Amino acid sequence: MVCAKAVGEYRGASLNHMSELLERIDGVRISAKTIGRILKDAGVANPHGRRRRKSHRSRERRERFGSLVQVDATPFEWLEDGNKWSLHGAMDDATGTVLSLRFEKNECSSGYLRVMEDMLGTRGVPAALYTDRHTIFFSPKKGEELSEEDIIEGRKVPLTRYGKMLDMLGIEHIPARSPQAKGRVERLWGTLQHRLLVEMRVAGVRTMEEANGFLPAYMELHNGLFTVEPANGTTDFLPCPEQERLRLILGHRDERKASAGSEISWQGKKYQLVDEKGKNILLRRGETVTAIRTSDGELYALREGEGGTVYGLILSPLQDGKRKSTTAEKKERSERKTPSPSKDHPWRGSLKHRKQERPVYDDPDPLEAYDDDFIGSIYGVRVS
Repeated sequence: MVCAKAVGEYRGASLNHMSELLERIDGVRISAKTIGRILKDAGVANPHGRRRRKSHRSRERRERFGSLVQVDATPFEWLEDGNKWSLHGAMDDATGTVLSLRFEKNECSSGYLRVMEDMLGTRGVPAALYTDRHTIFFSPKKGEELSEEDIIEGRKVPLTRYGKMLDMLGIEHIPARSPQAKGRVERLWGTLQHRLLVEMRVAGVRTMEEANGFLPAYMELHNGLFTVEPANGTTDFLPCPEQERLRLILGHRDERKASAGSEISWQGKKYQLVDEKGKNILLRRGETVTAIRTSDGELYALREGEGGTVYGLILSPLQDGKRKSTTAEKKERSERKTPSPSKDHPWRGSLKHRKQERPVYDDPDPLEAYDDDFIGSIYGVRVS
């Protein structure tokens, strides 16, 4: 049975992992050493034979849980179907605890935001985040114009959406200078590419939705095997902000300038700010407004200089959701054909010529049929 499992549904598993699977799923208790001997006698190769590893000086772990969280993503063929997905994850540096995992088609801000949202909800706010220098985390546009806030804070480049989120949460952002610098999370990916792949195969996972649904149970299993005790029992995780504020912090943000009509243009449409009673808010022309779209699609806005008052965003009443964009309208107008008058149309003649022409009537003027008494009475004068 051991050999059949090793070349079947447990293929690719290490000897230790295979021992765990046999006990947990098949109810067979057998040591990794014994499994190795059985496979060797049967001529079945061990896919995880001893390899000489390059030596790198290990960085000391942080002492407290939540002091430093490493965040990264790795592309891999997780379902062995020819499609590569990116697994986004967050891991505590002090204990090796996997805090959150999320599959997406590619490495993207959405995946990192879902990982952050999950971690904040289950653990809280960490003291610092350790990431690579991906443009999701750090803006590459050194010449881009800085906002007033960036200048006040002394930043050299503007914050990305993810950077602004960390800033609002009070999380220190530390960039890694090389893959070796974040070796713990890199080793985690190596472990997951063997263990998680086999576990999903055994569980019959076939889609990304099923894979993301499988991750919480796997994380519990993984952490039970690999988590270590921190040097200091004090946690550095702080309580998560209340839910409504967190939704705004994690939402997609854009800064816009108000028009003379107290409107802002955003994503091809015009919006107005309203208070909780639905009353329109008047804006100064050029005033900075921060538009926010939450993960569930709701729209909000913040005004510059106000201490956190949140307004609703509604479409301007001068348009509806189906209004064409300005560019589309201009194109349609340019394609319209201006009607051309016929050759004998009065517009074809000059103004001078048209003034000299008089209509000719075949019938006599009806007023000529009346006498002078009638004509005079028209003007209130009696003619005798």
